[in-house]
Amino acid sequence: MKEIQLNAEASVSLEVTDDNTAVAAGSGSLRVLGTPFMIALMEKATCNAVHEFLEFGETTVGTCISVSHDKASGVSEIVTAFAKITAAEGRKITFSVYAENESGDVIGKGVIERFVVKSEKFLSKVYGAVSYTHLRAHETLRHLV
Repeated sequence: MKEIQLNAEASVSLEVTDDNTAVAAGSGSLRVLGTPFMIALMEKATCNAVHEFLEFGETTVGTCISVSHDKASGVSEIVTAFAKITAAEGRKITFSVYAENESGDVIGKGVIERFVVKSEKFLSKVYGAVSYTHLRAHETLRHLV
């Protein structure tokens, strides 16, 4: 891992569609941006903010999320999530995050923590060494077909 630069930022946007509503997530019954999708958008922004500081074979995994969803966004609205690195302690990286609608209203905000891990080592622990090797071979073959 390279030295993490505090205040590095990134943003990412999406259009609210029926595919990312509370109904689609199963987290509610209204056709508005589902909280799980807003949080996923915020996480994507954190990944983009830290990406340039990762070495080959490294990634980050989310470990703690504390986010409020303060305002609804309807179908066809554009929502943008912003992430800023506020702290880096060893492999732990803390981000300040918020999302806003196309009018500039903040619809959600909070803090997300991620840890830098070595991808292969992490997946070997999840799937076991033999299973992970099989999984990688399968993925390689799938890309060749």
